Amino acid sequence: MGRRRLGRAWPWAMALLICAPMLVGGYVLSYDMVFVPRLDVGRADVWGLGSATPRAVPSDAVVAVLNLIVPGWLLQKAVLFGSLLLAGVGAMRLLERFGLGAQLAGATWFVWNPYVAERLVIGHWPLLVAYAALPWLVVACLQVRAGERMRWWRLVVPLAATALSPASGMIGAVLAVSVCGRRWGRGALLALVLNLPWIVAGFAHSASGRSDAAGVAAFALQAEAGLGRLGAALSLGGIWNADVVPSSRGLATATVFCLLLWAVMAVGAVAAWRRPRRRTMVVALVPAAAVGLAIALLGTLAPDLLGWLVENVPGAGLLRDGARYLALLAPLQAVLVAAGVEALTRRLRERVARWSVLAVAVLLPIAVMPDLAWGAGGRLEAVSYPAEWEQARAAIADSDVAGDLLVLPFSAFRAPAWNGGRVVLDPAGRYFPRETVVNDDLVVSGEVIAGENPRARAAARALDSPDPAAALRAEGIGLVLVEEDAYGADDLDSLRNSLTPVFTGDDLTVYAVP
Repeated sequence: MGRRRLGRAWPWAMALLICAPMLVGGYVLSYDMVFVPRLDVGRADVWGLGSATPRAVPSDAVVAVLNLIVPGWLLQKAVLFGSLLLAGVGAMRLLERFGLGAQLAGATWFVWNPYVAERLVIGHWPLLVAYAALPWLVVACLQVRAGERMRWWRLVVPLAATALSPASGMIGAVLAVSVCGRRWGRGALLALVLNLPWIVAGFAHSASGRSDAAGVAAFALQAEAGLGRLGAALSLGGIWNADVVPSSRGLATATVFCLLLWAVMAVGAVAAWRRPRRRTMVVALVPAAAVGLAIALLGTLAPDLLGWLVENVPGAGLLRDGARYLALLAPLQAVLVAAGVEALTRRLRERVARWSVLAVAVLLPIAVMPDLAWGAGGRLEAVSYPAEWEQARAAIADSDVAGDLLVLPFSAFRAPAWNGGRVVLDPAGRYFPRETVVNDDLVVSGEVIAGENPRARAAARALDSPDPAAALRAEGIGLVLVEEDAYGADDLDSLRNSLTPVFTGDDLTVYAVP
């Protein structure tokens, strides 16, 4: 009974250890992770009907609908904590045929790894939701593969959880097809149906769905842990943004741990191959893992090919950040870790030695990467939006000026003092109750990666014209929001002189375009 309680409690303990400082009141704003008090359900871009490439379809729509009954701060906490908790519980469920110690070791690696740490800090919460669904999806697909009868929702729910964004939808579809094996048709059909929201929205934006080829080098998988790019990929790391990589990944302990991890996985592969049921599980997971590794390394091994694809094939930009697809390796690695730990401990006859090895296997991932704990080492903390944001929202809602809202300075990311100076995608793009035009160009290592939104490009040209106010009005811009604490706000005096103030605050100013 005590062992069962430990198995049930461990996922809760890991989720709390990571999320504790994020569970207080307020919003965690980090890079792409932007939650607002209420995302308006009537905005066209929420449903993928705006001018921007529908990268947040249907995740924004899901958030907007849930915001009708759940405030944004509570929804975000449920998403973050729930994702990590369900990832751990799902891994325990996937590994239930192993002994408890091996289960705990495999589940720990599934939750406590560089992929989770890096995607958490960079704010890719739909990927984390999809990641949490992967072990549950594997369990359901293994039943389909074996021809067992099962309740339909056991397959539909995890597949739907992976379909919150285009990249995560592809991850879920590949895993389902791989694990279902010869009975792949059911998984493929369900994946197609559940991913239709972003597929249809993508076809509607096919003309603007091509990406800047310069992004291939910028988003290519990077070396980590002193083991090169392949080593980074095989240890579930290598994200393109070095600023979100845990500092511990640069230590010698990370290198030693990765080598030890791979050795345990190799032992696990041999041990699993000798047992038919486990061999079936490994065989089912290998194709998906191979696809994930290939996509992750594509920008490194064939940059010219990938550059041509993203520049000429609508939607191929989904392959630029190939490290996202390393999630497809995680279920296989969890199984191999569990199999390896079980095989090694069985060779130990003394109980003390066996439990000591199990304790090390469970706790070592946490020990070598402690900076995932406590909100990624304090990098993720909840903050409150300044009161002026709600006041500006009310002013914009009450304004009878026709046209969309333009946010200035015209740059994609902010580092506001009220967010502790942490970088975040400008929250103004989601905060206000009106179609909002923001810059979608990205600056990576000093290089500008051109955005894909034709409306944003038109606004940029209007701002550079001799009469920007008239050009903005011609582009359908009715209101302009200036974030006074953002870099470049002091350079807008000439434009301000031709606009009419609607709301004036210390941090935000709203103007009408005459």
